[in-house]
Amino acid sequence: MADNLRILGVNAHPHDFTHYAGTLGIHAARGDEVTVVSMTAGSNIHNETLGDELIKAPEDRDPAIMNQTAADYSELKETELRTACGIFGISDVRMLDFPEPFRLDSSPGAIDAMKEIILDVRPHIMITQSPFLLGRMHDIPDPTRDDHSETAFASIEARNQASIAVHGMTVPPHKIAVTYYPGVYFQRNQLDFIVDISDWFDKRVEAEATYISQGHTPEWSHRRMDVTLGNLGFTSGVAHAEGFVREKAELMTELPIPASALHEATATHEEMLKSRLGQK
Repeated sequence: MADNLRILGVNAHPHDFTHYAGTLGIHAARGDEVTVVSMTAGSNIHNETLGDELIKAPEDRDPAIMNQTAADYSELKETELRTACGIFGISDVRMLDFPEPFRLDSSPGAIDAMKEIILDVRPHIMITQSPFLLGRMHDIPDPTRDDHSETAFASIEARNQASIAVHGMTVPPHKIAVTYYPGVYFQRNQLDFIVDISDWFDKRVEAEATYISQGHTPEWSHRRMDVTLGNLGFTSGVAHAEGFVREKAELMTELPIPASALHEATATHEEMLKSRLGQK
């Protein structure tokens, strides 16, 4: 294994990286290099503030909010993303700003843009959106037309192209070792592994609260993180956790057994209770 890993996270929108931000924070703190990419600026989603103003009578609406342009909103979203990434020690943040809704047929340049990033970063690991059209987050009338799955298709195709030497290239091709998908897009029984982020819970709450443009508050962020991360963590014997799905089965040289499983097999009831409460 490389002494320091390079990890690339690819997301449809600025907020999507938070679904696995605790795991990225763990790696960044270990000295691994982490790059976060947003395929869009999120200018056409989650504008809860504008929505609330439009509900009001015209004479009661806040001019500052009503006069905000898409560019203004995009700039705010980028600031929120960079701030949230900074909470986890991540400074390499790249906003591609393709149009929303993001569709490959109308933004074919996204594949080339992602390929350039892959050849620049040369990651060992890529975490991208789920390409599975009928995943939990894709319960929409036409599941083939979704920002998240289209982002997955773009990043996976870019990964494939980056691994092949072609005429005109000036840098060596690069093959990404493994690709993972955030568990938030899957049912719990579909998860391949779970990462204990109990020590990073407060930062997850802080990052979630950063997205003021989406109507998030510290209280809401704490509640949301406690319910989602806490639920998954409880079933895994820890306080808070993030789940992941492998792109494909991985080749092993022997049967894998994580240290956490060995610990759980011999832990006392009191030790297990402390673990679920995040007490070391």
